[in-house]
Amino acid sequence: MTIPAQPPATFAPDWGIGRYELFAPDLEPAAARVVGLADPRPGEELLDVACGTGNAALLAARTGANVTGLDLSPRLVDAARARAAAERIPAAFVVGDAQELPFEDGSFDAVVSVFGAVFAFDARRAFSELLRVLEPGGRAFVSTWIPAGAIDAMIATIVPAVSRAMGVEIPRFPWSDPGAVSALASTLGATVCFHHGGEIAFTAGSPEQYLDLQEREHPLSLLSRAVLEQAGTYPAVRRQALAALHDGNEDPHAFKATNPYRVIEIRHR
Repeated sequence: MTIPAQPPATFAPDWGIGRYELFAPDLEPAAARVVGLADPRPGEELLDVACGTGNAALLAARTGANVTGLDLSPRLVDAARARAAAERIPAAFVVGDAQELPFEDGSFDAVVSVFGAVFAFDARRAFSELLRVLEPGGRAFVSTWIPAGAIDAMIATIVPAVSRAMGVEIPRFPWSDPGAVSALASTLGATVCFHHGGEIAFTAGSPEQYLDLQEREHPLSLLSRAVLEQAGTYPAVRRQALAALHDGNEDPHAFKATNPYRVIEIRHR
C-alpha cells in the first residue's frame, strides 16, 4: 500500500498506487462482454485503452488480432506484460495517456476500453482520441457504470466530500447518460449506440471488510483518503460511506453489491 504523501492539485488518480490487481479480476466478465461486441478478427489491429492488468487485451489477443494495451501506470503495464508472458499470449503493452494516445491517426481497426477511458479527467479529449486512432471504418466499444446500488451510493458520499476538501469541482462527465454521450459524439463527428452490458457483483465477508480493502489498496480510495485526512474529514466521511454499504447490502450474512453497466459503441459518422 502506498498512500500519497500530499493530496494532488487536481483529482487525477495514479492507478499505480495501491494494488489494483486485487480488483481487476472482478471486471473480467465485462472485459469478455466488450471484446465479444468488438468481435476482433485475426490480423486486425486492436487497442485496449487503460488496459490495467490486461483483461480485455489478452482476451482479444487470443482471437488472433494484433493487440496493443495502453495504460497510464507503468506498474500495471508491467503486470499485463507478465500475464501475457506467463500465458504465452502475443500482445504488446505500452505506457500512455488515454487523453493523448501515442499512435498515428487511423492506426486501429478496433478500440476497446473496459471502465478505463471513462475515468479520463477530460472526457472530450479521451473521446476524441479514441476516434482519432480509429480507422474510418473501425469500431470502438467502451464500458461504463450505470449509477445504482451500494457501491454507487458509497461513491456518492465520498466524491462530494473530496470536492469540498479540495475546494474545486471534480468534473464527472455522465458517461452513463445516453443523451449526454450522444451529444458529445455528435460534436466530434461520431455516432454511438448502446448495448446492454450486464451486472458485476462485488462481494466480501461484510461491508466493513469490503471498505477496509478498498481504503487500503484501491487507487481511487487511497487518493480520496489522502485528501480527506488532510482536511480532517475522513472519519466522518468513512462512517457515511460504511452506512451506504450497509443500507444497500444485498446479502444479510456477508456483503454483496451488484452494479449494472452498459457498453457504448462508437463509430465515425
